[in-house]
Amino acid sequence: MEVVDDCKVRLQIWDTAGQERFRSMAPMYYRGANAAILVYDITSEDSFRDMSTWVQELRKNMSDDLIIHVVGNKSDLASVRRTVPISRTREYVEQTLGSDCVVHEVSAKDDDGVEELFFQITRRLVEHKNEIERITRLKAENAITLQQLEDERLLQSQASHEKDSSVCCGI
Repeated sequence: MEVVDDCKVRLQIWDTAGQERFRSMAPMYYRGANAAILVYDITSEDSFRDMSTWVQELRKNMSDDLIIHVVGNKSDLASVRRTVPISRTREYVEQTLGSDCVVHEVSAKDDDGVEELFFQITRRLVEHKNEIERITRLKAENAITLQQLEDERLLQSQASHEKDSSVCCGI
């Protein structure tokens, strides 16, 4: 997937389908993940409610900088069978996951919004990676500066000590 500045990205996606039988295996799949997509069915209250279990699971096992997108699927049925309003989803996300979490609605059946969803996630991953690299570079530069200062102080201290110890006294 081409995202920003001709950057090519390969996404590896693990789909547990939210099924209970995968729950014990899930940590094995998402350990080391940089992003999570929590999908619920906009026509099913149960599906929306079950998402909270996965939110707790992610909070327990993942770092705070995990990129999370909450996705309501079956937007093609929104006008006839919707039971979970998007406003409710946004409110839930704001309260439990914060403002960094993005809410989408898609139709997997019609392929509506799916490409945009993955584009946004991938763009955020690239931006996050670039930010981490920038911070790491800054830390390394600061560490070098600090090390240089410490080395200079050590040399000054040694020079001062040598100066003091090289004085010869005669009685």
